[in-house]
Amino acid sequence: MWKKGLLVLMVGVGVILGFLVLGEKKSNQPLKVYVIFQEDAGRILLETFKKKTDQPYDIIRMSSGEASYHLLTLGKTGIDVVLGGPADLHEQLKNKSKSLRYSSAAAGSIPAKYKDSHGYWTGMYMGALAIGVNQTVWQQDPQLAALPLPQRYEDLLRPELKGKIEIPDPETSGTGYTLLASLAQQRGDREAIELMQALKKQSASMTFAGNTSAQHLAEGEMAAAVSFLSDQLRFKNSGYNIRSFIPPQAGWEIGAVSILKGGNNPAAAKQLVDFMLSQEIQTDYMNTAFSFPVTPNIPVNPLLAPVKLENLLATYRFDLAAQQHEKLLSGWRDAIE
Repeated sequence: MWKKGLLVLMVGVGVILGFLVLGEKKSNQPLKVYVIFQEDAGRILLETFKKKTDQPYDIIRMSSGEASYHLLTLGKTGIDVVLGGPADLHEQLKNKSKSLRYSSAAAGSIPAKYKDSHGYWTGMYMGALAIGVNQTVWQQDPQLAALPLPQRYEDLLRPELKGKIEIPDPETSGTGYTLLASLAQQRGDREAIELMQALKKQSASMTFAGNTSAQHLAEGEMAAAVSFLSDQLRFKNSGYNIRSFIPPQAGWEIGAVSILKGGNNPAAAKQLVDFMLSQEIQTDYMNTAFSFPVTPNIPVNPLLAPVKLENLLATYRFDLAAQQHEKLLSGWRDAIE
């Protein structure tokens, strides 16, 4: 009888060990991450994460609009984490039951306004929309040199700027959609779409992603562009002659992180969220990303010191931007001539 009991015990131990081995094997699968901000910054962060955890990863760089399409309209993607991108994207994922709840212990010090109250997403950084001007291009253009630099969106509609500005496409770019949604919440849908259409007609082109507008501005292809301030400051820090203005009642973003349903590595996904929200990484990342930290007691980059956050649209709601996403983009498409 004892031999039979011993056999049963050995079988049970074998099953447990088998689960452990399989579990370890599964945990070594690459963590698949959509990165919505700059790919080089994403790679640096994920390489640091890999060194600390020995967790392999796959990085996929996408604009917010691309990520929204892939995650909301396609079937299982195998993606584990969405890293960055405006909170309205993460709100859409939550509303469509695409994301998992996870309240990291590292998020405890982050103010409630920078994270989802139910734990579906957590803010990592905060950024503002801005009008960027390449002062070298501006001063060398005989039509622009005597004009004051644009500080309001309407200033970009001057006839002298026709074909010399660029804005991001609200259908593909989180930056572009933040511009449209914030204008709609400030001025109403019709006026917002009319202004966006007027800006489109002024633009040499509409860019697929907001950081592309900042890049074209830095390279002197445009005299002025609308993008997130952080993208402009990244180029300014590299020596480009860019000056930035935050328009009155400008839109802004909370760059967030969320874990997706259907991923292959939920344990490592939680580790990545903990890592991204840690004091160490928040301090290091904010010093190089030119964004405002959401974690308390982290000093801002000196280039952000002159920025007056009171100029932003204080009433901007990410949940409303998410709810109105299809309605606003439908109105935008209908207005295209």
